Amino acid sequence: MKNFTEYTKITEARDAYIFDTKPKTLKDAEDPEVQITGWSRMLLSQYKAKFVRASEDFVKWAKGESYEYIEDKMSSYHGMLEGIQNIEDQMNKPAWKKKITMLKRAGK
Repeated sequence: MKNFTEYTKITEARDAYIFDTKPKTLKDAEDPEVQITGWSRMLLSQYKAKFVRASEDFVKWAKGESYEYIEDKMSSYHGMLEGIQNIEDQMNKPAWKKKITMLKRAGK
């Protein structure tokens, strides 16, 4: 039997999906509004910018030897990375590429 001081870290896969699956313009299709579980809904480009800022913060914390703080933030950072990768996988599927092609042909 485990003591109360022992615990197992639970890791959950983060759901990430494209919020608007029927974009009306090419810009909306190439930079869709996405939802990643545990984060607010925003454009994919905004998530990527937030990820870059978080990466820069990790460098600052490492230089300041704040390793415990880095460890606390690592799961959120990793969840955001998984979400971005999941969205990019969805955008590389033929159905999404077809939507982009149709919008290009329509001149939207």
